[in-house]
Amino acid sequence: MANYMVRVEIFKADSEEYADLHKALEALGLKRTVQGDNGVLRMPPGTYYGASSLGTYELREKVKTIAAPFSYPADPSVFVSESSDWSGWLRPA
Repeated sequence: MANYMVRVEIFKADSEEYADLHKALEALGLKRTVQGDNGVLRMPPGTYYGASSLGTYELREKVKTIAAPFSYPADPSVFVSESSDWSGWLRPA
């Protein structure tokens, strides 16, 4: 399984819809946190990190399918990148 960084932007969603999106993506293995050297860190808004057995294209399609009902009138923006290493300045979760 590979690790992925995923960025999702949905349009005109309310806080309840965002909460539902977060739950659906977490069920897919994508979390809003990442394990750092000093504990669990919070990813920037709309950014998720996690492991998946899917390839980059397949994961992108799955995320788009999940996010689409929460984004209107435009389709969601989705970016998926396989990640073998990372470094960042993030806040504690």
